[in-house]
Amino acid sequence: MRITPDAQITIPPEIREALSISRDVELAFEIEGDRLYLKKIQPADQISTWINTMRGCATRNLSTDQIMTLTRSDDSQ
Repeated sequence: MRITPDAQITIPPEIREALSISRDVELAFEIEGDRLYLKKIQPADQISTWINTMRGCATRNLSTDQIMTLTRSDDSQ
């Protein structure tokens, strides 16, 4: 591989396919001695992110049963 005048490199297709790298995948470089490593950054699990965002947002002192009743109630009435 060569670096372009704009300091860019092209990742060969066989490497992109092996690592499932597409246009929107984030990558990170790591330097270790005289070696440069390219690492695929794994996106955070969406459910975990949502849970962490919602943590501490409850404002009522409801029991689990009360919350489940509210969650399962039919709002279309």
